[in-house]
Amino acid sequence: MGHGLNISGVHRQNRRLILRLILQNPQISRIQLAERTHLTPASVSNITRALINEQYIQEVGTLDEIRSIGRRAIGLRIRNGHYRTVAVHMQRRQITIGLGELDGSVTQTQSLAIPDHPHPEHLAKHIGREITKLVSTLTGSHIVGIGVGTSGIVDTDTGMVNAALAYQWQNVPWAALLSQETGLPVAVDNNARGMALGEMLFGGQDASAWLVFFYVGQGIGVGAITNGQVFRGPNGIGGELGHMTINWQGEVCWCGNVGCLETYLNQAHIEALLNVTDGESLVTALQRWYQRGPYFDLIDWITTAMVAIVNMFNPRQIVLGGWLADVWSRIEHDVVHHLKRRTRFWSEPAPQIRPAAWGIDVGLRGANAVALSKWVYDVGVVSPNGSMGDQIAPPEETV
Repeated sequence: MGHGLNISGVHRQNRRLILRLILQNPQISRIQLAERTHLTPASVSNITRALINEQYIQEVGTLDEIRSIGRRAIGLRIRNGHYRTVAVHMQRRQITIGLGELDGSVTQTQSLAIPDHPHPEHLAKHIGREITKLVSTLTGSHIVGIGVGTSGIVDTDTGMVNAALAYQWQNVPWAALLSQETGLPVAVDNNARGMALGEMLFGGQDASAWLVFFYVGQGIGVGAITNGQVFRGPNGIGGELGHMTINWQGEVCWCGNVGCLETYLNQAHIEALLNVTDGESLVTALQRWYQRGPYFDLIDWITTAMVAIVNMFNPRQIVLGGWLADVWSRIEHDVVHHLKRRTRFWSEPAPQIRPAAWGIDVGLRGANAVALSKWVYDVGVVSPNGSMGDQIAPPEETV
């Protein structure tokens, strides 16, 4: 059952709405904000004044629109540099960290090699040392927290990684471990959900509140945004499309299921299927097999996954990451043809399908989005009293 909003909750929700509109529409004016939100000009002025004073946004000069004689509207945009996050993108062999800005960008990135099956406490100490060194280089900036994107099943409320095959982890209190080493609050989410958040938050005017991020690499991840909120499920396994059965007589997956999509579409299996040679890219190998043998298997598996995405989530956009984004231009025509044929009765207009906007940076931007969606932009976070969560208060000290 839903809950009503009290006055303070309404104010927080309006503030969040204004802040996100400025994020996605740089140089928007106050009067445009009032028109878009249906708030009074006085309310918009009060909210933007507070955001300027707290250094979330800044004025960026006059616009062409003239609201009265001799007076031009003043544009607004997100202010970088004052509030920052630490973004942590965790992959099987490598962890990348960087400093996240409010507009979604990530700077001062560095990569850390990690061993197979790393011990959680040891890895937290290693990452914590690097984060501490990175943060120590800053002056005049507030670190609002650390955002982590990792593979596996994650409980975002507790920061617990319930299962991560890449590291052989089960029930690891990852947020608590990393917070203990850094002294900073930590938000953890599945990396595909973080990437979906990043696309929605930082995609500008083209961003959709109904999108699915479809990541295909060593494993498969799906992050779904439905009506502007993140779809997780009560146990954090919402979107585990890789463990959908596509062959009930297939191989046993590590998850215990049989014939999982992930056993067919993971990068190692695709490279073996296409006989990828040393130094050869998947794009080149795919071209060798174009319209022959394994090519048709690949098209069928990808189309099957997208049919499931369309049927389950009805998205306006499907955003691609991993090796699938790299080869998309080669296979787009055939996949879209079969997708339309297999969903023709209920997917009009068809969803836009495109590679992620930021290429290899999408993981770090996703980790940044995990932090910002919790502490700044409040994406899909509904508190028990029905409000959309609290904005962060300006920290007392700088680092």
